[in-house]
Amino acid sequence: MHKHSFDTEQRQSVIGMLFFLFMSVQKVIRIFWPLLLLYVFKGNASKMMEPKWLIGFSFLVIVIIAHSILTWYNFYFLIKDKEFVLRKGYLKRVVIAIPFEKIVSINLRQNLIQQVLGVVQLEVDSAGSKKKEVSIYAISREIAEALKEQLASYKEDRSNSEETQANVESLDEKKTVLQLSFKDLLRISIAKNHLRGLLIILAFGNNIYYQLKDLFESEVNLAADKTESFLQHSSSLAIAGLIIFVLLVSLIISMAEVFLRYYDFNMKSFGNAFSLQSGLLKRKNITIPFSKIQRLKRSINPIQKWLSISDIQLVQANSVEVSKDKDKVSIPGCDDQKFNELCNKIYEDPFAQSTIDLKPHKIFLYRYFRFSCLLMSIPIIALGFEFDWVWYLEILVPFIAAGIAYQIYQRRSYHMSHDFLQVHSGMIAKDYSIIEVYKIQTVHLKRTFFQRRNGTGSLILGMAGSAVRIDYINYDEALLMKDQILYKIENSNKKWM
Repeated sequence: MHKHSFDTEQRQSVIGMLFFLFMSVQKVIRIFWPLLLLYVFKGNASKMMEPKWLIGFSFLVIVIIAHSILTWYNFYFLIKDKEFVLRKGYLKRVVIAIPFEKIVSINLRQNLIQQVLGVVQLEVDSAGSKKKEVSIYAISREIAEALKEQLASYKEDRSNSEETQANVESLDEKKTVLQLSFKDLLRISIAKNHLRGLLIILAFGNNIYYQLKDLFESEVNLAADKTESFLQHSSSLAIAGLIIFVLLVSLIISMAEVFLRYYDFNMKSFGNAFSLQSGLLKRKNITIPFSKIQRLKRSINPIQKWLSISDIQLVQANSVEVSKDKDKVSIPGCDDQKFNELCNKIYEDPFAQSTIDLKPHKIFLYRYFRFSCLLMSIPIIALGFEFDWVWYLEILVPFIAAGIAYQIYQRRSYHMSHDFLQVHSGMIAKDYSIIEVYKIQTVHLKRTFFQRRNGTGSLILGMAGSAVRIDYINYDEALLMKDQILYKIENSNKKWM
């Protein structure tokens, strides 16, 4: 018997008003901060103490407080007629009802403000939605856990799922699968793609530059001229020092990102599911049923190989293609032993002997060679009109492109056993995916005009959550693989989600 009943309409925690107040203030600051900055730097800060400014500011504060209270007051949730129902809005009324059988996942999250206020956010994701369809932003952890358990148990009653029953009964029998220490987080940070951190610096700097330029054009242009003059008259040693400094900052950004995202990472198994919690400022607590895992992907870059770790991604069932990394479950810092344990927990005999082994046609190699040549030539042509010496780099393009194309071709292969399809790919990093054949929903055999000429084709495998392409394989082999996949799908009685 459940301790909490959700048969009647319930509001969020009273302290949730403070959360909505903070979110409203945050939105207002994001909108008006350039205007405030302009007034301060133009020496007009004193004018903001005039009566008209104070009246306007007071009115804005009243509107924000009223909006926060009304948003909280008009937000209800309940369980009714085997549906999870949410009602919200005071100007525009919105009613969302999710049948239990369409619920894909129920997760808990907690950002810094929610941690300070002692509340959590519950997200309910349903099949067919591109985003989290229902979010309850400020409820106590006790109520959130009770609601999560009831939704899971009601769903189990609706679907008669044995695996859900095992999950509910095994909540107290969780076994740790992976727990990351400070040392593990440090290793993960070192092996991260630091180019991402560098791009963040450039994007952030570019954004700030143009925003400030709109407000203080003369001052920004003067600073830009001084910077250009410094770079022109600086020694090679000074420029090298600047480059090292930028690289160190990108490394620090990567480390900060890892620690913020994976702090206190703890992954446990119970019944036929994983539970995962992690995060420093934004805490998340999610449940991953094995049956909803559509694809397992492992990635190993050269630094990770040296450190004997890898990144794992679990793609869960969804009726639309998952395109953002935040919608995928990431498991960092897995060594070979942990990877094998994960695979054997999720799948039955995932490393069985393959019956079909395929490599792309040689035309695949030529295709990537042309693409790489084109991609590298674009910046050379763009910079060549400014710096004559850049044109000499064009000599290296065919050799580099050939190396890239050969590396991609060598790592691309496809292997199918009785129950699984394995896809190997990658250029710098080695990527490896495992897919259960019966979970494939659509199989398309695509042939362009050029593929018809060279006797090749491409298979596009659609799943609930992602799609996999098998490009430029022999047409007869593609046809054979398509027929075998369709046969196994049609003769399988297993649940695909």
